[in-house]
Amino acid sequence: MSALAVKSAFSALSLRRDVARTTVPARFLKRVVRVRSEPEGSTSNPSSSDEALQKLQAQASDALKFVQGKWDSTDNSEKPAAVAIILGVVVAQIAIGATIDAVDRIPVVNKGLQLIGVAVTALFFYRYFTDPAERESVKKSADAFIKSVTGEK
Repeated sequence: MSALAVKSAFSALSLRRDVARTTVPARFLKRVVRVRSEPEGSTSNPSSSDEALQKLQAQASDALKFVQGKWDSTDNSEKPAAVAIILGVVVAQIAIGATIDAVDRIPVVNKGLQLIGVAVTALFFYRYFTDPAERESVKKSADAFIKSVTGEK
């Protein structure tokens, strides 16, 4: 290959690159932000991440004290049952999560369940929110439920 052919090939390549650069919209250009960290020996105030870590540690300490207080107030005869219930809940959560993940990986079932969910939601809204009398009954039942949960009843 001659030097002239190589030179024309490189110039065509650079021309394509220049054209590609000019046709890219500005919103797609990558912006780079460089951040310098403070030296380790600085004596400034603790950063927000340190404060957040301290708050998290305080909350964890409070939660641990609460659990220890509940554990100490539990009778010795009830402690094995409490441990069994906690372990049962953990195992059930793992089993439920694995089942949902397995069902979610089946393409037809996943999309079918999503379609059923959308259809049931649409039916609920159509049935209970298009008629003013039904809207009022839904509002009354929701208010009654909220009162029973909060203990106002």
